[in-house]
This record gives sequence, structure tokens and C-alpha cells, in this order.
Amino acid sequence: MDCPTCGKSLATEQGMRQHHTKVHGDPLPNRTCSGCGLAFYDPKARREYCDDCDPNAGEHNGNWRDATELTDCTRCGSTFEYYPSDKPGVYCSDCVEAAEGLLPDNPSIKAERVTVGCQSCGDDLEVRPARIDEQERGFFCTLACYGDWLSANVVGPDHHQWEGGPIEYGRSWWQVRRQALERDDYECQHCGVEAAELDRNPDVHHLEPVRSFEDPEDAHVLENVVTLCRSCHRRAEEGQIAVSSAGEK
Repeated sequence: MDCPTCGKSLATEQGMRQHHTKVHGDPLPNRTCSGCGLAFYDPKARREYCDDCDPNAGEHNGNWRDATELTDCTRCGSTFEYYPSDKPGVYCSDCVEAAEGLLPDNPSIKAERVTVGCQSCGDDLEVRPARIDEQERGFFCTLACYGDWLSANVVGPDHHQWEGGPIEYGRSWWQVRRQALERDDYECQHCGVEAAELDRNPDVHHLEPVRSFEDPEDAHVLENVVTLCRSCHRRAEEGQIAVSSAGEK
């Protein structure tokens, strides 16, 4: 296949086209216009018409710059141009800008806000007044703060895993808890956050709930516990994530 410009012989038509584009800076035609029959180049090789014959281009396009029409402003009587593809002209631009109520309020302007404190850390938050009565538990600046508050306040019958009656963890729990933290390097085994980042020790979660054992002491073994941050601990208890002990990984 010879190049029509320099005559260089190429093995394939595709190679010749690439050569012509790169070397001569001009892509060769790859389409034939269905309107006038002339060859033209289309980067995506999809178009059926050239620019001159395209039924959706130029004056055939409703938004063509020379396709505007004239009308009189209903308010001031001045004549102005508008596109037929737009809503038929009623008010000129000057009257629209000057009139109150013709355009909606600026959506970027925030509605009224009131300041409340995060129930966990006390930081100030700005909320809509209507939300004050909607939030029974108050407001929280982050999910971590919400998790801390839940762990400290939602206990007993209010807890989602409550099945009645308190649970005595027994003496062995604190020893196993310390061993789990040391085994897991004081690091959440789901998201990887460390105690230094949390500014506190992570939680230790029972894979098999303590309540499922006849003797709670039987639940306190390293194979049944895993170190989690407060947020992941809450998600694990709610069944949102699956976790396992270090020995099961």
C-alpha cells in the first residue's frame, strides 16, 4: 500500500494511514458522505454526513447562532432576540434581572442554621432548626463520635443485641483482653487503625457472643476474640462486616 503523498510503500492500509497522519500531519479520509458523496475524515469513523451535509449542523440546528428570532418584552416593550428551542421569549434580560420574584432564590445561599454541640466530643455543629426535634439522640460530628457515644450510653435493653438480663464477664476476661491486644499489636484487625491514632486502646470483640455460652468464662479464649476499633466493633456487632481472630486468617 503506497502513501499518496510521498509514495512510501507500507504493508497494510492501516499502516499507510498511520504513516500519513504522523509523517504528513494529515489524516486520510475514512468516510464517504451520504449527502454529497465526498470523502471526509471522522476520528471515530461513525459519521454518515460531512459537515456541509449534516442535517443536525449549521442552520439545521435549533441553537445555531443565526437562528434567533425577535419578540417584544411583555414588561417594558423592548425588542430582544431568543432561540426558538428555548421557552418562547416573554421578558428581556434587563427586566428579568431587575424584577423580584421572577427567578428562584440563589440555591447556594444556606438556609437558617443553629449551633449545637456534638453529644460525644462537644464540638460545635451547624444544623437546620427543623432537625432539632428529629434527632432523639442528639447530633454527632463524625461516625467515630457516634460510635463512642453508643458504646457508653446504649446499653441494657436499648442495645440492639439485648436479650434480657446482665452478663457477668468474670475474672478471666481482662487477662484475655490484654493478651488479644498484645497479639494484635494494639491494631484494629479490620481497618488497620492503631492505638496511637485512636488516642486510646482498641476494643476487643467476641466472635461468638458471650451470651451464647452457658458459662461466660468459656467465651474468653484468644480464638474467640479479635481487636477492633470502636467503629469496626460496632459494625461487626450489627453484622455489617465479617471478622475473624488472628489464628483464623
